[in-house]
Amino acid sequence: MKIKVLLVSSTMLCFAALSHSATAQTLSLKVDDGVVTLRATDVTVDDILARWSKITGLTVVSQNGRGSRVPVTLHVSGVSEREALGLVLRDLSGYIMGERQDPQTGAIRIDRLVILTDSAAKPSDAGPPARRQPPPAAQAPPDQGEDVPRELAP
Repeated sequence: MKIKVLLVSSTMLCFAALSHSATAQTLSLKVDDGVVTLRATDVTVDDILARWSKITGLTVVSQNGRGSRVPVTLHVSGVSEREALGLVLRDLSGYIMGERQDPQTGAIRIDRLVILTDSAAKPSDAGPPARRQPPPAAQAPPDQGEDVPRELAP
């Protein structure tokens, strides 16, 4: 009986170890003169933005205090900060990036990021669709004969 319990627990440990290694999170970010190399595997947007802020001083403003807790996998190399952040943030409802120019190098850097809240109403909040009434039919002017001009001169 003790052997069965030991067998089951060792099988569970092997399965847990295999499942953990299959979903291993990795995050590597390098920003050098505005050129980004990012390798993120199964990492949340929040984690990427936290690392980005730590490395570059990026200020992130969000009403709910975060971007997204959904894990993403993304590998980019040799792209601008704007392009890399655009790829990281592509699944969010919206964002605004602010940039500044480094006075010494002239390189443009992203120094602030505002993450917008969802702008669509929830289905339960939305009322029935508004019905548009067709415009009233235009009344044709009465036929006044051929000797009346159809256009007015300026």
